[in-house]
Amino acid sequence: MLEKVRNGVLGTNGVLGRVGRGILDVVFPVRCVGCGEEGHYICRRCEGFTSEAALICPLCQQSSLTGERHENCRSLYGLEGLASVWEYEGVVKSLLHNIKYNGMTHAIAETVQSAYISMAGDTMRFKTFLSYLFSKDTCITYVPMFKRKEKFRGFNQATVFAREMGKVVKREAVSLLEKIVDTKPQVDLTKEERLQNLKGAFQVKFEIPASPAGRRIPKNVVLVDDVWTTGATMKECCKVLKKSGIQQVWGFTVARTP
Repeated sequence: MLEKVRNGVLGTNGVLGRVGRGILDVVFPVRCVGCGEEGHYICRRCEGFTSEAALICPLCQQSSLTGERHENCRSLYGLEGLASVWEYEGVVKSLLHNIKYNGMTHAIAETVQSAYISMAGDTMRFKTFLSYLFSKDTCITYVPMFKRKEKFRGFNQATVFAREMGKVVKREAVSLLEKIVDTKPQVDLTKEERLQNLKGAFQVKFEIPASPAGRRIPKNVVLVDDVWTTGATMKECCKVLKKSGIQQVWGFTVARTP
């Protein structure tokens, strides 16, 4: 119930929204998912127990200092790079679990801000991704959910993460993909089964070279999701985007499984 109340108020603009947020902060204060301390969803103390995710090449999944695809890892429809901020464990795992399964979407804005601050403070590793993200030729999109499942849950966390990322770069996130097959949950499948499970599950919402309503087809894309596990979902989405004419795709996830 608290999550529905907070999400409803935080989605309200103007004076009413500001007053509502102030009341919520008093009646239902934000608390750390790790220790319960008021103020942030991950407090400064618990933040010290988070682990930075080592950046990897999204094709071979071996170490890559900047997250860029290795030169010798060639794929016509593969990702150009992958940026993940934290390892999917501890308080980060707890936070993302609460967002996804308990509807705590109001925590996403703080999470994205923290992720951006972390990346901006580590330019040696994230300079390439941030340069790509802020490029005028890059648009932000997200991994879609099957419509019936999204309606049942009430939201797609990847959509909200993408919108908050768009606020960072002052650019609206756009919907480029739709999921047309209600696939099995990926969690209990092997890597090979995950890839097979997702074949034909996604399609683009535009045609190349035609652009609906005069909208310019994006040249480059940042594809957003919450967690990278095997990468099967993001890889399939990337393949569909590139087959439709998108030139470059970088993946962004808040966390990556160790």
